[in-house]
Amino acid sequence: MLKIPPPILVLILVISNYFSSKKIDLIVMPNQNLISFIMLLFGVLILINPILKFIKSKTTIDPIKFKKVNKLVTSGIYKYSRNPMYLGLLMIVISTSIFYLNIFSITTPILFVFWINRFQIKREEIFLTEKFGKEYLLYMTKTRRWI
Repeated sequence: MLKIPPPILVLILVISNYFSSKKIDLIVMPNQNLISFIMLLFGVLILINPILKFIKSKTTIDPIKFKKVNKLVTSGIYKYSRNPMYLGLLMIVISTSIFYLNIFSITTPILFVFWINRFQIKREEIFLTEKFGKEYLLYMTKTRRWI
């Protein structure tokens, strides 16, 4: 199975948004740069909390080596989203999609969600269910995957 770390996937999508803006006509909307900046800011802020939570809990934040997870984190932002790091990364992709707004850039957040759901989150959920059993299954019933 192809394992692309989510931050690398974000980088690929951001770069592709940039290069598509050089080849495909841009769409202009009111306050486009401001909206893009606000989305970027939200994305970064959403990323900070779960990273600090994982560090405080002394568990791995490495999305490729997720099998090194030794604790199920369900507090803080994890009460509202099972995947706030991916949500933060999605917000960053959306921000660049808005900044370089064109027909192609509109698809990059969709590609990100598809890829992360299919190739990252599903594998993590299987592992976490095996590792934490009923505790994780109960958490899944109380907390949504994204928001």
